[in-house]
Amino acid sequence: MKTIFKTTVFIFLCMTISIITVGQEKKQSSNEIKGVTVSPPRFTGNEELLTFSDETQFGSLNDFLMKHVQYPEKAKELLKEGTEVVQFVVSPTGKVTDFKIINSVSPEIDQEVIRVLKTTNNMWKPGIHNGIPVALEQEVSIAFLLDVSNGTDHTTEFNDQAKRLFFKGNKKLFTKENSKSALKYYNRAVSYLPNDKALLVTRGMCRYELGDKNGACQDWNKIKTLGGFEGDAYLNNFCEMKGYSEMISTIQENE
Repeated sequence: MKTIFKTTVFIFLCMTISIITVGQEKKQSSNEIKGVTVSPPRFTGNEELLTFSDETQFGSLNDFLMKHVQYPEKAKELLKEGTEVVQFVVSPTGKVTDFKIINSVSPEIDQEVIRVLKTTNNMWKPGIHNGIPVALEQEVSIAFLLDVSNGTDHTTEFNDQAKRLFFKGNKKLFTKENSKSALKYYNRAVSYLPNDKALLVTRGMCRYELGDKNGACQDWNKIKTLGGFEGDAYLNNFCEMKGYSEMISTIQENE
């Protein structure tokens, strides 16, 4: 049965990839703000391409990752799925450096995505700031879904999984007052939807209760970087405080 399961997983392996330039528009165009022009890095797919013009044909990072990223066997055996998010820097010379895991599905998937990204070294046109090549961050999201045999796309599947885990976490946190168990459910939910604001708000509250103030503020700050305001009240009121009891007192005072 184990061999059959592995074969089935391999056949129905689905990876959906999205590319985000941190701090820039998703479309690859120059942005002008008060006379300052910034162009994000561009993936060329060609190590030999040293000069660029308006006629330059750029490669597709999506296609490159889809072709080269493999679903690690250990991750499949452990039924690990979710959205892997990796941040890295494209240097002024087109090299990729400073890899940072923003959302980890598993250590094996972390290693695999970084391995493939490293092979894109010198396949980038660097970002440009006022005509000068500069180092700029890129962020890549890859959805790893084990089985799509029922025809369900990864978005629907991940939404359903995250919703189920979110409600289980809420029950543990608010009904049974078991914050440690609740955090496990929230972490699993965030592994599917790392940019879901409701999940980040609630996981932040859970982390705060457990004494992880830095983790809580990190979740609420992420909402802000995503362009949301849902975490602003928590940032303003709680990230300068000392503990969970102080946060609860403030909430009760404002009711």
